[in-house]
Amino acid sequence: MPVVINNELYALLTLDSAGDWLQLATVCSDYLTVGDYGKLQSYLQDDTKTAIIEKRYIDKDYRDTFSNFYSKKLACYPSTTYRIHFFKSVVPVDDLYTLEKHADYYIGFSIIRPTQVNSIGRTIFDPSKITKLQGLICRASYMSHLFGTELKISGFPYISQDTDVTICAHAATWMTFRYYSERYSAYREIYPYEISQLSSDVSRGRLIPSKGLTALQITEIFSNYGFYPEIYLQGQYKEKFYRLLYYYIESGIPVVACLHKKQHAVTLLGHVSDYNRPADNKDSEDYLTGYVVNDDNHLPYQLIMKETLPKQGYCSTFHVEDIDGFIVPLYEKMYLSAEHIEGLVDSLLKDQPFGVNHRSGLVTKDNLIKRIFLTSSKSYKSARRIASLPFELQRNYIEMPMPKFIWVCELSLAGLYPRKQIIGEIIFDATANHEDRFSFLAIHYPDFILFNDRNKLGNQPDRFVHFKLPTTEVIPYAMYENNLKEI
Repeated sequence: MPVVINNELYALLTLDSAGDWLQLATVCSDYLTVGDYGKLQSYLQDDTKTAIIEKRYIDKDYRDTFSNFYSKKLACYPSTTYRIHFFKSVVPVDDLYTLEKHADYYIGFSIIRPTQVNSIGRTIFDPSKITKLQGLICRASYMSHLFGTELKISGFPYISQDTDVTICAHAATWMTFRYYSERYSAYREIYPYEISQLSSDVSRGRLIPSKGLTALQITEIFSNYGFYPEIYLQGQYKEKFYRLLYYYIESGIPVVACLHKKQHAVTLLGHVSDYNRPADNKDSEDYLTGYVVNDDNHLPYQLIMKETLPKQGYCSTFHVEDIDGFIVPLYEKMYLSAEHIEGLVDSLLKDQPFGVNHRSGLVTKDNLIKRIFLTSSKSYKSARRIASLPFELQRNYIEMPMPKFIWVCELSLAGLYPRKQIIGEIIFDATANHEDRFSFLAIHYPDFILFNDRNKLGNQPDRFVHFKLPTTEVIPYAMYENNLKEI
């Protein structure tokens, strides 16, 4: 029998067949809707051997919406939820109090809400434990506690809309906020009902039940939470739009993407690329085939592919081209935004004093492939400290005064980029003014290096330290990869 234990507090099920999964639906029948049961089975049945169900679980996100909304309805909604834990291994009864034996096989958990509509609540799955998933994504570490054992999950948070307090845009912002609050201590944990109340200044009529959010309302929610958001619309940026979107995702910044024609919003948290594609624009975005998204109508880590490419794996019916707006949650001191850094890079590479054609005898501007991203100087210095750079340049980067965040443009060649190798980089001060032609901190070509003292003003000659590097060949080294983690 698949049901090993089933009492008032918890249930233990082994899941070896479709019939076993039907028992999961039976045990959770009061809470788990038929549609959501089908989603979980289709998503997890190839990887899950055991489900442990906590009944009467107090979930902080559902309790928030229950206290502020569901408790006020005529129907008597329960104040507790079910929490289902999924394992890739068979967990025998004797191991319930020593679950650390199965920690490496822990897929994660899903909250099942008694809301009757869209019952899947807060969910954290480790995508590396699910075979159908792929891509590079933003990840944070989460903990759950079961029978006294602490179980760790590395992933990105997910929640479905309940169609009352939260709709798709609320769910997308919640996922973004919960990722930041879990990964960075500077951001507080926030719950669904409070999120729904953060858009009052540009809203018309009541906020609950929600009738949906505009891009401006999402931006207001980001601002009221503590971000300094940028909003990008396709009509405003035209051919640059999708490239700018890619730069932010490559920076490890999840964004809320708007699909206005589909009347929908999703969270973009990573991407997939094909290095066999031609790099016609000499930009890393040329290799992009799709984005990894959390869409509240589906379980997490879906792919949204470019419409000219075949669908692969766990794939959405939407396409990248359906995205016509996105909102980026930026930190206060990220003054330079993506559209400005792209222009600064191009101007610098063709500049007479410091341009690559003028300063390097080994490469030309037309041969370079650019990879642009934003990152923290702390992370960048940590990665470069243990990396092997030519001429021990990592020492210069470690000692260099930097702001909290920097823009980096890595330089590579067509034969090297697929091997994740670069030949140089330009580092920019993310707090600089976009009109400042000396906004860069360092320029490195294969045979040239320059450092710029940002404390100097104007064209003072002593602000620059530069010299030729003693090499007659290009020396490749590893690109920076701390922003996104491979599934």
